Amino acid sequence: MPHVLIVDNDSMASTYARTALEGARHRVEVVRDASSAMRYIRRSMPDILVLEADLPDQSGLDLCRRLRRESEVGIIFLSRLASAAERVAGLQIGADDYLGKPCAASELVVRVGAVLRRSGQGRPPTEALQSGALIVDPVRQVVLRDREPATSLTPREIHVLSYLIQRAGRVCPTPQIASHIWGQSTRQSRSIVATSIWRLRTKLESDPQNPRHILTVRSIGYKYEP
Repeated sequence: MPHVLIVDNDSMASTYARTALEGARHRVEVVRDASSAMRYIRRSMPDILVLEADLPDQSGLDLCRRLRRESEVGIIFLSRLASAAERVAGLQIGADDYLGKPCAASELVVRVGAVLRRSGQGRPPTEALQSGALIVDPVRQVVLRDREPATSLTPREIHVLSYLIQRAGRVCPTPQIASHIWGQSTRQSRSIVATSIWRLRTKLESDPQNPRHILTVRSIGYKYEP
């Protein structure tokens, strides 16, 4: 039975979402703020979070950003803050989906189900991966290189980098990367791929504006050159 954590201080909205998801045979728990969410997650990791962006003690975006540094747990925003800019911001920091309130119960159930299905596909690596002098360590979430300090990456960055390294020398189309890592290939998800590539370059390339290893193939996608 999928385990869902709703993080929302709006009691009517959280009860509505809980009823819908329990009706779809999900195990559902509700907490009211980010601090309670972190305590719950450390004690009992859920399969997916349904998250309000506007929380009383901390921005839901900040909570999402924090979780993405530590976990690949599914995250869907269901929020009263749902402008186009707010949706894009949520997706760019690692949310799997972003819905505005009010949302039909049937749509919420379908969206949660879609994220849960995707979470079983395209899983990030669990063993170290080496390319020349570079070693990607997904357990420690770092990249190691000769005579250089370890470079910390987020789980998503580890996933994207590993995907490219495993296909070194081959062009990886942007839609293919988006589908494998994020489970979807929309215009927004392709923008998120570009953002992830930019972050990897700033962390790993000596000259991010003129990269030697993480290359753009114009109008197609990206490739990794050892």
